[in-house]
Amino acid sequence: MNQFFDYNNKVFRVLGGLADCLILGALWIVCSIPVVTMGAATAAVYHAVNKSIVHGQGYAFREYCTALKADLKQTTGAWLLWGILAAFLAADLVVTRQFLAQGSAVGALYYFFIVLSAMALAWEFYLTAYMARFEGTIRESMKKTLVMAVANLGWSALLVAVFVLFVLMCNDTQCLLVLFPGVFALVKNYVLEKVFRKYRTPEDLARELEMTREYRN
Repeated sequence: MNQFFDYNNKVFRVLGGLADCLILGALWIVCSIPVVTMGAATAAVYHAVNKSIVHGQGYAFREYCTALKADLKQTTGAWLLWGILAAFLAADLVVTRQFLAQGSAVGALYYFFIVLSAMALAWEFYLTAYMARFEGTIRESMKKTLVMAVANLGWSALLVAVFVLFVLMCNDTQCLLVLFPGVFALVKNYVLEKVFRKYRTPEDLARELEMTREYRN
């Protein structure tokens, strides 16, 4: 009985993780309202999930606010650049779908742009997570994460598939929307941390070690 009420009990840890996901989801929704800040909000969720839920360091709310404030400008810049590409792909999808509906041969490009859009979506997953975890210029971060997304097509496809599944679930049960950002960040953490380990530089390792020491103190 005493073990059941122990805060280290797996049941309490799961419930605590779900509560943190609810908090982070609510924060993400509010901070994403301007749209241009959606990338920074997404990166902040990833940072908070990695620190407070996965590694049990700090509190989700505080970690989110700290990351959002620290990386807002740079992450927003990268998000806007990615958004330009996403807007062009969205326009291409709309146009080619109309051609496809009309039976035009040009409509076959619709499937090509679906693949490109899926790849761009995967790139965004890598980009916001990478900028939440590592330092670097916008150009370096975008270049590195594009290489990662292409070099790890299996993981990229899995993330896109899980994302689409979550979107469909939220469409049917809209109350799940608040859980979506945090839970999906957990899925990304499981996948992307495996990838990031292969690309970390000595500077990245030193920064992670320093951050770990700060939390322990």
